[in-house]
Amino acid sequence: MAHTIESLLGETVQRPCGQEVSVRSLCGKERIVGFYFTASWSPPCRMFTPILTSFYESLRGESRPSGAGNDHLEIVQISWDRDEASFREAAGAAPWLSLPFQDRDRQRKLSRKFGVHGIPRLVLLDGETGRVITRDGFDRLQEDVRGSAFPWRRKPLSDVIKGTLLQAVEGSETPENVEASAVLENHKIVGFYFSAQWCGPCRYFDPELVRAYTALRKQGQSFQVIMISADRSEESFQRHVAGVPWPTVPFEDPRNQTIKTHLGVDGIPMLVLVDSATGVTITMQGRQALTQDPQCLEFPWHPKPIEDLIPLVSVAINERACVILFTDGTDGGLEQGRSVLTAAANKEIEKGEVRDLLFFIAGEDEFSENVRDFADLDDTCPLLVILDSPEQNVYVCPEVKLSPQIASQFVDSFLQGELTPTPIPPMLADESEAERVPESQAAAVV
Repeated sequence: MAHTIESLLGETVQRPCGQEVSVRSLCGKERIVGFYFTASWSPPCRMFTPILTSFYESLRGESRPSGAGNDHLEIVQISWDRDEASFREAAGAAPWLSLPFQDRDRQRKLSRKFGVHGIPRLVLLDGETGRVITRDGFDRLQEDVRGSAFPWRRKPLSDVIKGTLLQAVEGSETPENVEASAVLENHKIVGFYFSAQWCGPCRYFDPELVRAYTALRKQGQSFQVIMISADRSEESFQRHVAGVPWPTVPFEDPRNQTIKTHLGVDGIPMLVLVDSATGVTITMQGRQALTQDPQCLEFPWHPKPIEDLIPLVSVAINERACVILFTDGTDGGLEQGRSVLTAAANKEIEKGEVRDLLFFIAGEDEFSENVRDFADLDDTCPLLVILDSPEQNVYVCPEVKLSPQIASQFVDSFLQGELTPTPIPPMLADESEAERVPESQAAAVV
């Protein structure tokens, strides 16, 4: 939808000459909006920009690549340049539009929203729905310079994983081959489990997942797990496969990386639950959900508009801006708090994967107190705040008597950039730790 992209970019962007262009005019059916994260000081960007320029001009001109369909592409440059003079020089030479240099806050938020930690990066959005088509436009164009498959929409999950999988057989040292298509067709929920035998956290989580997997299947749940191994040798892979009851992608099969990229996985252990019929991701946080709900009472753990503030959400708090309502922890206080947040939280979750905020309800417990200490908050109760750890800021609602209207207005004011932040004290901010283990570091964490 036009308003979705407008909420990301603001009402206007600018042409190379500085003329303002309405963001809404970029949106509509058969329109693709690309966010190009780049900087003039970056050698990889200087190498990629001519390639993107050539493709952009061919797509919009008479030499349109065959097979590229009818999609109209517009690109908005999101600059990482460090000074306005460099920005103006780069934006003036580009054939596309740019986010104004002075809108640094929006540039940072867009980078964070789309997980841009390095440049160049090209993110493509559907101009009609606002949904992300691909976050990997840079790689896709490198692989398909002529753009014959533009706009590189994600393949169906069945195409990504098609082929044979290895299924351990009880009493046999030799696994049997099973067709991945049969796994998807016969099970409503498929959990893609990214693991490795050398990873300490994986060795701890493996038996927990086996226990839950066995219990869920005994209950009649249409659930299957497919393991994607990050093992470093055939020998360790074979030992790993022999100890699990589910099918596994073969060792060093290229699908291991393809599935990882398709699902956006960046660490282990990680359990991603997918609706096999639609290919839609239900949750990326299956490991955390199972740890929080060992009896699987809420399986398959669809995202909730409002979550409890517990230690397992520490990763989200570190990586995302979060609305937190601190209560007295009583049943009445928690219920009242949820009623205050519900309208704003429901509005936010409708954004899907482009949501700006996560919502949490907190009681009076050790972890909630730790979060208060981290953000240097007092003991006021109830207390409504927006904690933006990535930007090292916290926003405190001044109202003591909270209502759904006050909460919604507070959130809207934040999203519109109308609130004044309080910086998180650096020494406190430095104590924040991430939970997810990158594959390169997982072995060192137990």
